[in-house]
Amino acid sequence: MSQIHLHSIHQHPVKSCAPIELSRGWIDDLGLSGDRRYMVTDESGLFMTARKYPKLTQLMATPFDGGLILAANGTPTLTLHEAHYLDDYRETEVWKQLMQAQYCGADAQQWISAFLETPCQLLFFGETTERPIKDFTEQQVSFADGYPLLLTSTASLEWLQERCPAPIAMQQFRPNLVVTGNAPFAEDNWQEIHIGEVRFTVHSPCERCKLTTLPPGSTEFNPQQEPLRTMLKYRRAHKGGALFGQNLIAQNTGIIESGMEVKIIRQAPADIIRDVE
Repeated sequence: MSQIHLHSIHQHPVKSCAPIELSRGWIDDLGLSGDRRYMVTDESGLFMTARKYPKLTQLMATPFDGGLILAANGTPTLTLHEAHYLDDYRETEVWKQLMQAQYCGADAQQWISAFLETPCQLLFFGETTERPIKDFTEQQVSFADGYPLLLTSTASLEWLQERCPAPIAMQQFRPNLVVTGNAPFAEDNWQEIHIGEVRFTVHSPCERCKLTTLPPGSTEFNPQQEPLRTMLKYRRAHKGGALFGQNLIAQNTGIIESGMEVKIIRQAPADIIRDVE
């Protein structure tokens, strides 16, 4: 049996922004360090994503120690320093889960509002922000949709591409960890894996949405709703929508690096896909 390896690591500093590929990453108490620690919301605190504002995927957000740089083509960059944020926590929510997040200031609000051409604000997962994982309340999650980390595999993408009439890029699934060397969708059966010194519980399959139909670099969704339509044909859950990738919860902190071996510690057959053919 060929070994399974960590193929790539992807960080999204602002929810829905353009990803950054890392050669090495630190897994902290919220997931991949620096991932989705910022979020754009409307003025009432309702979270905003590329599902409705696809231009967000063109936001080039770059974290540094103690801050974030916002950039976009044709727009002057803005450097934010966490030390300059006021003790101003505002109510926000992700999928009806309420929390208090730190306001990043008027400059950030003006910049992001101009970029998206709509009134909005930028919030930070500050020191006093708390958001427990919905069904795993002893651990926290940042501004990700539901779980700290998302894993996909190159073999599963290749399998899907063979059946999908439109070209697909892994970026459309917005993973944190991409593995290679396994059979297509072998990850469905994983329950616990180790990468380097970090142990991960494989919590649940990830149900996909229209964001998967947004090609990289575009603000126009695929008019044929691909690859979502193909996933609904072959990868539909017994109760729910299309599935691709697995949600992970880290059980300890540590360094991960692309090329590391992925060790499958526990697995069991998983009956998660219904027959839709």
